[in-house]
Amino acid sequence: LPFLVVQAQSMAMYNNERVLTEVILITIGNPVHCMRCRFSVLNAVGLSSDAQEQMRMMLCQKESNYIRLKRAKMDKSMFEKIKTLGIGAFGEVCLARKVDTGALYAMKTLRKKDVLLRNQVAHVKAERDILAEADNEWVVRLYYSFQDKDNLYFVMDYIPGGDMMSLLIRMGIFQEDLAQFYIAELTCAVESVHKMGFIHRDIKPDNILIDRDGHIKLTDFGLCTGFRWTHDSKYYQSGEPNSSKTIRCLAHSLVGTPNYIAPEVLLRTGYTQLCDWWSVGVILYEMVVGQPPFLATNPFETQMKVINWQTTLHIPLQAKLSPEATDLILKLCRGPEDRLGKNGADEIKAHPFFKSIDFSTDLRQQHYAPYIPKITHCTDTSNFDPVDPDKLWSDDADSNHNDTLNRWFKNGKHPEHAFYEFTFRRFFDDNGHPYSCPKNKASL
Repeated sequence: LPFLVVQAQSMAMYNNERVLTEVILITIGNPVHCMRCRFSVLNAVGLSSDAQEQMRMMLCQKESNYIRLKRAKMDKSMFEKIKTLGIGAFGEVCLARKVDTGALYAMKTLRKKDVLLRNQVAHVKAERDILAEADNEWVVRLYYSFQDKDNLYFVMDYIPGGDMMSLLIRMGIFQEDLAQFYIAELTCAVESVHKMGFIHRDIKPDNILIDRDGHIKLTDFGLCTGFRWTHDSKYYQSGEPNSSKTIRCLAHSLVGTPNYIAPEVLLRTGYTQLCDWWSVGVILYEMVVGQPPFLATNPFETQMKVINWQTTLHIPLQAKLSPEATDLILKLCRGPEDRLGKNGADEIKAHPFFKSIDFSTDLRQQHYAPYIPKITHCTDTSNFDPVDPDKLWSDDADSNHNDTLNRWFKNGKHPEHAFYEFTFRRFFDDNGHPYSCPKNKASL
């Protein structure tokens, strides 16, 4: 409550009703959380009795509107698909427009049957949780999540600048000042995830998006964990824990290339948030050298190179890296017991590689991005790689869905229980703008 009072008093100085309401609704954490706590804030800011009564009436109306909105069922017909942006192992992401407001979003669709068969329910739950809880500039914002009989849907910010992998492919090698800029922002982004109590576990260029101003945002938290019981795959497994199918699912639960995954994650010997800092070191290497440090002809060879990093990690002399860049890579890509970052992100920020970066300021406000993506119109998708037409989803691709669900019923596990409380709606104001907590006076 004292924090709320200080924030509210600060906002009241500006006589800004919207911002004051925003502080009350958001810093409490839930717009329908505790009316008595809200009224204590109103008393503390010194509003007159009439003003307090007007504010109470407004908050009650907003609460009523929010509850009604939260109960309204959402479905995919509320969104118009514009173009597919990417296709993954069991999902696709498309640019979509909300029919009633015209707002543009990135909509990620996951097939329930694939999520179940690939034992990814816990990962989907973790992704939903972090996106719903995140309210910072380093993580893509989730606006809605909902489901129907066949699919799960995430409706998020559309980030039009494409991903870091596409930029790496176009540019080949980054100059160190560009790499410094991106790694500084990536350090702040990873730190923000850790502060929420999560581990990303899949930091790679494909999962780093570039916004229209050239700054980065993290996306795709499909391998993220918060070490909650709902993020444990065992909780969602069917009634055959020792079946060969379950074992195969577990063996393949680390999807994608192991190029950026820390050795302790591959070895499953136990890991902490430090595994994300390994990935940051690998990405820095790729930026300034031109290829990942453990590149091999197949994923198995890559895994073996990562696991044996003491003998396989080499920085080529022809890359002509600065001593600072070389040192940072070697201190991030090492065993977790000696890895830079074991004492927190500040340890990384203090490294000489970032000597020209002032981390005490908001990097997104104080630093002009060296690269600004070219965006010609609001639905421009040119910064994303074209999608193979043969891989596009068809609307009738759910024919085997019921068979999958029936199989789970037979094994004694109700599949819908796996997706319980998946639905989420971000709170919007009367003008359709999402609430977020103001950071400082300058932002008002």
